[in-house]
Amino acid sequence: MRIPQIKNQRGVSLLELLVAVTMFTVIILSATSIFKMVVDGQRNAISAQNVQENMRYALERMSKEIRMAQLSNDACLPAAVNKVFNTASSTSELYFKNKDGNCVKYYLENSRLKITVVGVVSDFITPSSLEVSNLKFYVGDDLIGAFHSLQPYVTMVLDIKALGQAMHGQNMKIQITVSSRYYE
Repeated sequence: MRIPQIKNQRGVSLLELLVAVTMFTVIILSATSIFKMVVDGQRNAISAQNVQENMRYALERMSKEIRMAQLSNDACLPAAVNKVFNTASSTSELYFKNKDGNCVKYYLENSRLKITVVGVVSDFITPSSLEVSNLKFYVGDDLIGAFHSLQPYVTMVLDIKALGQAMHGQNMKIQITVSSRYYE
């Protein structure tokens, strides 16, 4: 007895199956890598935004106090040479007298910006999630006893790094100049 053969058998050959599986794999891997790139980009943007917002607070707080600085001569720093703003430790510390007549010092401690108001308070103004480095204060001010010819100003330059995962770390260099409202 003879087995009848079906003449129109449509099936998938092994080669067609391999091509289809390979194409499916390439498409899925491409979509996954694009999704990962989008997620990483979003994380980097959020990290940069957090760094900027944290530094905005610190710089705004410093700027307000610097704008209201008063004539201090050598009241806040024994080796002072300028009328309003003075620096020490290779320009990494800023000294001046605030609107309340208290001596103020801004400096780095443990990679964080710190303010010390002599006899009143000492506190960090940057969060522990940021690492501040290369802080420099550049002062433009008249010398003590000199004729008033220059509006006092302070230029701050610093590097900021967000602590956390290295792949989402943000490094920024910030420079800001603030002039005092002190007039002689």
